[in-house]
Amino acid sequence: MYTIKDIYDDIVNGASFQRIHSKYGGVSIYIPQKLEGYRELIIEEFNGYNYRELAYKYNLAEYSVRRILREHKKDLL
Repeated sequence: MYTIKDIYDDIVNGASFQRIHSKYGGVSIYIPQKLEGYRELIIEEFNGYNYRELAYKYNLAEYSVRRILREHKKDLL
């Protein structure tokens, strides 16, 4: 399993495209957004079904929206 730091280090150290491609080809990288107050907005705007729309609106993965809502639900218990 590679970390974003591994990839970053290879790029900064001048690895060729071919080297990066052969080493990391097919690896998915998710870089989360760091927006102020988006969690509260997602919680307020959630209607029980609009995971995908909220993910699109806030430029997040649908999984992230579901995680935010799941964590909020846990906090309420």
